[in-house]
Amino acid sequence: MRSPLRNKTAAAVAVSILAMSCSIDGHHGNGDDNFFSAFATFPGAEWLYAAPRDFVVDTLRDSVCPSGTLLLTLRHTDAYEYSNVWLEVVYDMDDTSAVADTVNIILADDFGHWRGRGAGASFQLTDTLRRHMPLRRHQHIGLRHIMRTDTLNEIEQAGITYLPDV
Repeated sequence: MRSPLRNKTAAAVAVSILAMSCSIDGHHGNGDDNFFSAFATFPGAEWLYAAPRDFVVDTLRDSVCPSGTLLLTLRHTDAYEYSNVWLEVVYDMDDTSAVADTVNIILADDFGHWRGRGAGASFQLTDTLRRHMPLRRHQHIGLRHIMRTDTLNEIEQAGITYLPDV
């Protein structure tokens, strides 16, 4: 049988290890590394064509990260009426030029099954936008839907994540 002092010591060690693992030091995207992520929430799950989202890179450790992968994440409800979403992604390359990509994100397969993961009525899908892409601090990345409707209903969030190459 264990003594009460030994049980308390074991519990204190376990709590200390747990507390250290929850520390934010060294976690991605807090400014001490070159990870970046930003998300926009659409009120009422309505994304207006006239309301593109502009993400400003503000948490890179270095002024420029030479290469990485840019990911797009979309969260939608199970009532989203399309199987895809067309997007325009605009990257400011410097103070005077920008590059635009047109991207078709497939959200459901041919049988209507959502590709994303989720619980309940909300699904989230992450897809790659660009590989080997440089990113600089204060760079703007614009995101707009270009579907044939002004209001895209049942889209809850859109976001980008940058993972630097190691």
